[in-house]
Amino acid sequence: MLISKLTWMEFFRLVGLMICGYRLDAIKILSPHMEEMGLAGLAKNSVDVCTKEVKQVFDVLADDRNWPILVHCTQGKDRTGLIVMLILWLAQVEDNIIEEDYVLSESELAPEKESRMKEIGAIGLSEQFAVCPPGLAKDVHSHIQEKYGSVEKYLLEKVGVSRETLENVRRRMLAADS
Repeated sequence: MLISKLTWMEFFRLVGLMICGYRLDAIKILSPHMEEMGLAGLAKNSVDVCTKEVKQVFDVLADDRNWPILVHCTQGKDRTGLIVMLILWLAQVEDNIIEEDYVLSESELAPEKESRMKEIGAIGLSEQFAVCPPGLAKDVHSHIQEKYGSVEKYLLEKVGVSRETLENVRRRMLAADS
């Protein structure tokens, strides 16, 4: 967990800044540790610790009343990218196709790269957090397979997604036309 890398002093500063509404200053405390982990390390860390959030997303995806659904965020390459990867792996899409799709996101982000670089630079992060590096999806998938056995086992056993939810999401992803 990223916060576990902080000293007690850093932790209390982080909490104090967040409570007082200084989000960007708080993130600056985390940024040296994020830099050390890199984007792939941060994604793997998210897989391991953001299980509550992953479960919430899969619960929403499994409910037919929520469809059609749009999954998006500011850049779509970090948290959203991870969720989309999990969905595609669950639907048994091949790694190379997921990897190609993920890397394509970078060209869509190119027009705003300069402003994004200023933003992430201001919180102490380097360019590695502004790109969609080749190999990230395969690295994250390998992490899931090595640590949990498979994406399905990860979702069922670590995240706590029910078998019914998992099958509903898979059915929706593989449906020709609903």
